[in-house]
Amino acid sequence: MGISPGALNYVYDGGIGLKRVFAHPDLLRIHPEVSLYYRGIALLSQKQVQSLACNVSKWEDGSYKRQPTFEQCTEAAKLYNAVISSVIEGTSNWALENGYRNILATMGISLDGFMRNKIGQDAESLIKTRIANWLAAKGLTEKPAYGLVDTEQDASDFTLPSNTVMRFSSEPDIEITRDGRTIATIEIKGGKDPAGALERLGAMQKSFEETPRGCQNFLVAGVITPEMRSRLNNLGNVKAYQLDDLSCDGEPWNDFMQEVFHYTVRII
Repeated sequence: MGISPGALNYVYDGGIGLKRVFAHPDLLRIHPEVSLYYRGIALLSQKQVQSLACNVSKWEDGSYKRQPTFEQCTEAAKLYNAVISSVIEGTSNWALENGYRNILATMGISLDGFMRNKIGQDAESLIKTRIANWLAAKGLTEKPAYGLVDTEQDASDFTLPSNTVMRFSSEPDIEITRDGRTIATIEIKGGKDPAGALERLGAMQKSFEETPRGCQNFLVAGVITPEMRSRLNNLGNVKAYQLDDLSCDGEPWNDFMQEVFHYTVRII
């Protein structure tokens, strides 16, 4: 089961029930939700577990539709136990309370990641909705967005004048084509953490670089650091805007819409 002899003896000697510390495939198979408990003690992220064993995200949120296989549970249990064994042997006077603190830390990290992702989704939904309603108000599309745009849909197309189509999807967030050729894209990244700004830019650069020559790309970002601005300027075909400036009516919003739909797409 991946449990080291030293860790096993330590738990035995401490009078701690084995199932409180180490995972067993049978338990994971009957109650997949307990993966969170053992993963927390091991201080592993879901991404790490997926890379080294299997995907446990649906186990932990209860959305699985069939019980995981014994093989999957065995791989997960061995991973958890091996890491937990290493933690126990590498910590002076390890106690179960240490494991509980790890669980809380893991849950906190997961919640932080969830909230950051939610902020990004909300930003994308807000900008897409504002653009759709702005175009509908000007009679440029017959498809206004009632309520917030559902960013979890695969794609949503809007027919615009001059054989132009605006598509809401995920990569890029917004793509505008004319006669089948991409003439503009809009990427929306609502993250506010400056520390992750360059990482988010790196993910976007590939998307921008794959657009055809003559395509104008727009970035709506929650934060734009000086270094990020410098790199964007070097790309040449990207114009960046701050999310906060575009979240309400005003000069920045009007300038953005004019830049996209007058100077670039040329339908107003």
